[in-house]
Parts: sequence; structure tokens; C-alpha cells
Amino acid sequence: MAGRASVDSPGDASPWPASILLAQEAYVAASRNHTTATAKSRVDHTVEVTFWIADPPAVSFYTFHCSKPPTSDSDSEDAADLQVQPHLVGAEGRFVVIRTFFASGDGDFEYFIYKGDPRSPSLESVPLPDDDRLHGACEFGIVPRGDGDHYLLIALCDTATLKDYRLHIYSSEDRAWRTKELLNPCPGVLTITQDKVMLLRDGVLVWVDLLCGMLVCDVLQEREPLHTRYIPLPEPLPRNREQILKQLIPGAGVRRIRDVAYVDGLIKFVEMEHRVTVTEIVEVPPEKPSDPRNKTVLYDSDLIMLYKHKHVDNKPKTLRTMHGWSAMTWTREIGSDCWLKGVIVDADDILVDDSAFSGLLSGQRNESAGSLAFKNMHSACPTLNTESGSTWGAPFWKIFSFVSNVPSVCIGEPSKNDSWH
Repeated sequence: MAGRASVDSPGDASPWPASILLAQEAYVAASRNHTTATAKSRVDHTVEVTFWIADPPAVSFYTFHCSKPPTSDSDSEDAADLQVQPHLVGAEGRFVVIRTFFASGDGDFEYFIYKGDPRSPSLESVPLPDDDRLHGACEFGIVPRGDGDHYLLIALCDTATLKDYRLHIYSSEDRAWRTKELLNPCPGVLTITQDKVMLLRDGVLVWVDLLCGMLVCDVLQEREPLHTRYIPLPEPLPRNREQILKQLIPGAGVRRIRDVAYVDGLIKFVEMEHRVTVTEIVEVPPEKPSDPRNKTVLYDSDLIMLYKHKHVDNKPKTLRTMHGWSAMTWTREIGSDCWLKGVIVDADDILVDDSAFSGLLSGQRNESAGSLAFKNMHSACPTLNTESGSTWGAPFWKIFSFVSNVPSVCIGEPSKNDSWH
């Protein structure tokens, strides 16, 4: 984690938080402050990135602005020219990786890496490898080097066989890419889909698939193929397992119920399960068809209505009602062969009147009970606290409503006491 620094100016007494919760998608806007940094894209777009920092549990965000290159045919140089919304795809310490796609670009994604510094923040475009376009790389690992000014950018990519992996490693020191082969340590398990990447210690990265498990590798190894280890995640809770098997929760949606973090030498895992009541809606049954023999006249309108009813889908309608949730945690050391049970928390037992959440959730107050209750809210995306020294239970882990994947990052400068865990 990076050290505290001023958010407004070097002379301001108000420090930055040690870490922030940062929204993945950018706001496209020309907004500037002292965190603003500028760079040129591969095809000469002028790009600006600015961070707007808030103390957790409030979510910080960033703005992204670009101007078209001088050679553009557009009448407006300030047009956004974005085909894909800027998206955060990696964060570690004061480094943040942003991916986007320019409509008038060269046909490939563009990657920018932002380096936070209270005196001189910087932004640079990352060149693509000559022989590959980083296919399969969803999230990027970052390994700070030296005094923290330089870094390695790590992309875990698929191979042609889709059975093993290939690492693409970019060094900011010589601005060059290198590749290393990485064998699948558990061939009987499908290759992982990257939901997040964590740095455990210098050079040791963990790629997390929140459904299938984790891949651990020391990317600084010299011998190839690199030695790796596969760690399975705890099996889903009963209702979640049922939803996953029915594909009602696809792989990409697992982030709504699970999170993994590395804190103080432990890997920590949380999963939440929503309580849902399914009620069948009983409709008024249609009238029993009459017997034509009892009629003397058959009107066209009645016959047409009869034919229409024959094609109506008679499947029963259901109503799904959510009644709170529960969450469970597990922990393990990186070298162990098992997960240890942590705590089980139920939304019915959580009141937030005396916590930092009270102000954020004031609109959800239960007037009759005079208290705030999480069970009355639609909650998703559990997010583990990554602060060193935290312990299980409130306030160690927090649930944020309507918050997408928000990694914990720092935009300050490293202090001498920092360790890259």
C-alpha cells in the first residue's frame, strides 16, 4: 500500500486515504485537478486522466478525456472518439492500468498506465507486443520495481491449444515486451477466466477466477516453463450452486456474490447468498368452453377470441421476492492445502446506525423501527477490506450496494514503511 499524501496540494493538511475503492468505468469528461496527467495515444490522440478521491466506503472515480489527432477529418477536435468506454483493468500501489478503444484508432485496444504522485503524476501509453495482441488478457498484474518509479506489467494470455498459458511481460525500464511459457498446473480443470489479479509479494502474482479458482506464479523465475500452483476456491453456497448450475448466475456475474483479497499473509474469501422466495401467481381460470350444440349463432368475434386463447402460453407466472442475505468467510495461508472457516453473518443482524454507512444509506432508514437494516436493501458485490491489521467481523469486511468490481488502489507515493503485499 502506498503512503498518505495530500489530496488538494502539497501544503494541504488533509491527507489522502491509505487506499481507495475505485470505480472501474471512467466518466468521459474534461475535468481537471492536481491529479491530472496527460499522454499521447499510438495514433496521436491527446488523453487526460484525472482522479477524484473519496474516503472509503465512498467510491472514488476517475475522468477520461481525449481529443482527436490533428489528422482527423472530424470538425470537432474535442470529440470523445471512443468506441469502448475506458475501463480499469489493473491496479497496484500507485499504478493504474486503463484500457479503451478509439473509433479512429489502429484497430486494437489502447492501454494507458497512470502513476500517482502528489507532485508529478504521469500517464503513458503502453505499446502492444509485436507478435500478439494480448488475446485473453482480461486483468493485468503490476509488479513495482526498484524505488517504485518503474514497474512490470503482466498479461496472462491463452495459448493456441487453450490448455496452457503464456505470460507477456512489459518493462517500463526498456519499454519492451518479453514472453514466458506457463503450464497449466491442473490440466483436469478448465483454464481460468481472470476476474482480478493480486500481488502477494515481490514478483508473486495470483490470478483469480471467482468461480473456478486461483493461479499462483512467481513471474520473476528464470527457468521456463514457469512453476505455478492451482488453488481451488470454496464450493458455492447451496442456493448459489443451484443458480450457477442453471446458469442463472453466469461466470461474469459471480463477482456479485464473491470476493477474494490478500491481507497480512492470508488469502481471504467471502461469499454472500440471497434469500429468495418464489411465489406462483394464481390467475383467474378462464371460463370453461361452451358446447356449440347449445348455441344457435356463432359470432366471428367469439371464434377469433377462442383461437387466440389456444396460442396463449399457459406457463404459470412466478414472483421472486428477496428477503435479505447471509455471507460466509474462509481464510488460508498461501502455502496451505485447505481453507479454514471464518464467520457467518446475516443481514438481519446488521444495523448501521453507529457506523460510517449511516450517512451513506440514510435514504434507506426504516422509519417504524428507527434503524437502518441491510436486509431492506438490494446488496451485492461483497468487497473485502484490504487494510493491514484488520480482523474478521465488522468493520473488516463490508457490503456495498450497486458497486461494481472496485479494486483497492493507492494514488499516493510509497513510504519507506510500505511493503508490497
